[in-house]
Amino acid sequence: MKFPVKYLLKHPLGALYGTLLGFVAFFAALPMIRSGMWDAALVDVIMAGILIGIMLKKFIIFHRRNSNLPEKCAAWTMLIFANILAISPGGEFPGSLNTAFAFSLIICSFVLYFSGSLIAASSAAPTLWCCVFMPYHEEFMLLLSFPLRLSATMLSAGILKLCGVELIYSGTLLHLPDLDIAITDACSGINQLDAFILIAFIAVQMMHRNSGWRMLHFAFIIPSIIIGNSLRIVLTILLYKLWGETILQNSWHIILGYGQIVFALLIFLLIGRIFRSVEEEKAEEKSC
Repeated sequence: MKFPVKYLLKHPLGALYGTLLGFVAFFAALPMIRSGMWDAALVDVIMAGILIGIMLKKFIIFHRRNSNLPEKCAAWTMLIFANILAISPGGEFPGSLNTAFAFSLIICSFVLYFSGSLIAASSAAPTLWCCVFMPYHEEFMLLLSFPLRLSATMLSAGILKLCGVELIYSGTLLHLPDLDIAITDACSGINQLDAFILIAFIAVQMMHRNSGWRMLHFAFIIPSIIIGNSLRIVLTILLYKLWGETILQNSWHIILGYGQIVFALLIFLLIGRIFRSVEEEKAEEKSC
């Protein structure tokens, strides 16, 4: 389907939604660029562009229509809730986050009122990404880091015990008879999460036609990262048992870090392949 200039004239609100979110994403990326997080800013902007593009594609498919009375009432309700959320008390981070969510609700209520529920639903993901996730990128990463580290530590400890390795784990620490390993933020997979989200999102768009299967597959991002990180930790300790402290040197650490990304991606794609097979079987059953 082409994207002619006449679309902008026939559906100016679509261009308005896309332009508004594009500006929000750009200004949200500026603080990351100033702090030296060029890679995270680039990935986040690319992801924002893809989400906005999908939203505009939905806009072309469904076309703009006037919202009905229930949709207008829902839009006004969202707008009222956004005002309540914006003035609700909270600490510095939660309070600011309330404002970000309120701004997202205002945009979605605007879309719902003027373009209907189908377009509003398609605008939710790019709006939350641009208005909430990107401005609080570092905060969300820090919130995710500890659960990722804790889960990977527990899983890798279980695998190592099955392999006959004697150890004790406490929190994000692994205690071996001759070695203590701390799973830090850098080892949690959090630094690769942005890029992995982008790759995973593109993968689910290519592998599945049904939105439900796309969402289900996309939900396996975090488990894939945890399993990939756990395999890296297990491999590190097993190689340490064979070759000693050479494995703990920086070059080996970097190689195993890239291995973690490969492990996680292969696991994610394998899960997607399984889901795709089930999706194709169900589609064949319906066509019969």
